[in-house]
Amino acid sequence: MSRTTNLVRPLFVAAGASAVLASALVAGPAVATPEAVPTPASVSQAATTADELTFTAALPYDRRGLLRTARAISSPGSASYRNFLTLKEAAKRFGATPAQRAALREVASDLGMKVSFSATGLTARLTAPVTTWTEIFGRDGIAAERDPWLVLVYADTETGTYLPTPQPLASVVRMLMPEESILQPPTARAAASSRQVLASVDDTPPTNLGTPFGPGAECLLDDVVPYTYAPSQLQVPYGTAALHAQGLRGAGTRIVNIAGGYAFSREGMEFAADCFEYRAPPVRFTGGPGVGATPVFTSGDLEGELDTQTIAAVVPEATRIDYVEVAQTYVEYLALMTGAEQMMTRLSPLPDVATMSFGACERGLIGPGMGALRAVTDDHFALAGILGITVLAAAGDGGSSDCSQFVPDPPAANRVNSVQYPASSPWVTGVGGTRIVLGEGNERVAEYVWNDSPYEETADGGTGGPSLAARPWYQKPVTAADRRLVPDIAAHASTYAGWPVALRDQGLLSITPVAGTSAASPFSAANLALIAAAERKAGRPPLGFISPLLYDLASKPRNYSTAFYDITEGSNQLYFEAGCCIATKGYDQATGLGALEFDELIRMIPRPARR
Repeated sequence: MSRTTNLVRPLFVAAGASAVLASALVAGPAVATPEAVPTPASVSQAATTADELTFTAALPYDRRGLLRTARAISSPGSASYRNFLTLKEAAKRFGATPAQRAALREVASDLGMKVSFSATGLTARLTAPVTTWTEIFGRDGIAAERDPWLVLVYADTETGTYLPTPQPLASVVRMLMPEESILQPPTARAAASSRQVLASVDDTPPTNLGTPFGPGAECLLDDVVPYTYAPSQLQVPYGTAALHAQGLRGAGTRIVNIAGGYAFSREGMEFAADCFEYRAPPVRFTGGPGVGATPVFTSGDLEGELDTQTIAAVVPEATRIDYVEVAQTYVEYLALMTGAEQMMTRLSPLPDVATMSFGACERGLIGPGMGALRAVTDDHFALAGILGITVLAAAGDGGSSDCSQFVPDPPAANRVNSVQYPASSPWVTGVGGTRIVLGEGNERVAEYVWNDSPYEETADGGTGGPSLAARPWYQKPVTAADRRLVPDIAAHASTYAGWPVALRDQGLLSITPVAGTSAASPFSAANLALIAAAERKAGRPPLGFISPLLYDLASKPRNYSTAFYDITEGSNQLYFEAGCCIATKGYDQATGLGALEFDELIRMIPRPARR
């Protein structure tokens, strides 16, 4: 969901990924250098052979009770609003019962399987030799495949979909989900970069007209400065600078970035911080299954650099930033669910806010078993809300026809309305893209829907439109449609000018302008983390799932005009056949409710309900 851009110098784009990964991994162009890639020996070798396979099992938890409670805790005016539970309390209330766990242990023991239960109470991991799984599913039902990125395990080699859970496991679990074995660095060939030059199409691309640029200009090449916003510039119109002036600079913040198979570099964070004169907080790394104790670098690591550097500029006085890296998989739901599970079970204290910059086009996640898998993933996000965690996700960079992204000239059949998951989850706040124009004092002059198609042949724009999911209760005031609409909010994501990211180019670190909603999401998340820290300092709980509050505020005209900047111009239509979406007054499917004014929002957070 991000990419580098430069009108003068060539830009780097990732090369060597398989076609399947190119459609599932939404991390954009990156530079993968040999010195940044750890050797395979630095990665856990526990699963480098296919002698054993692990499946995640969805347990028979209380889904109805979980979703009912998540809605009540998240809804302003509810008798339990912001009365969050601990993980232990939630697992006891909604997770599999002791009797259900015992039944699974008995079956697993009889089959010669090892079983470990997640502290969420929603899932368990079952590990057994390949021969055991082959016997259970049948010889043609299990396959293990290696590629330069992952060792993947999946069911049904002909269709790529999941076989029904066989007996006797079907009597004790809801479904089985095959998971990857190990995340590996790319091969030298996969890590190589290809070059592409963007060509201007019609209009002259907009440049950075905001003043002053502030510190950092000396770190940029002269031809890059006009197409780059400094962090301090973008912090003015959204209210970050005002929060900083109030003393909210990150102390007490708890924020996590969940990454899907890409890493970050400390040297990049420190280089950006030195250039733009802020402190780069420490990062605590947590690797999911198959990742290990240290970051695994792939050719998609621009995403991690953008996430961490964007967050750090907003919370420079944070004690730390958490970073959870989980292995990518052919079906995005598995990586997303694992990321949420790792966040809730392994981070202490729990984060107040989480942001994700990876996902997949919804239409690429349709097939037998996918609906049930999506439901289990949604339930993990709902559980995060019960624990008090605000979860944000980048809405995508493919305009209204997101499935066409990464295809230079997609056929008309692919130019259909489609949005990204997890931004389309009813329990995630989807962050779309805008193009902001700054003026004197870096005040907002205008803000439009992000759509770069007038300026370049290979265009990007903010993803938005109708989802495959049913309309959640909180969107009822803004639409009569029965579908979940995306995005919920938006922030700057355009190429012109782009977000600054420190990347290594030909062995040298330099600042490069980058576009993508994967800047808008961590930026918004970091600002919400500042607000959550202020609430905690005042003796109140964090914000939790925030979308119901945002739509509640938007339903009141005075609150809406105060807390949001309404984007009313532009369209995210990159291709004629897509036909969606045009910005209008109020909510629209191009930029959602609009851009948040974080210094105003902080004054409008309702108190939690009395216990």
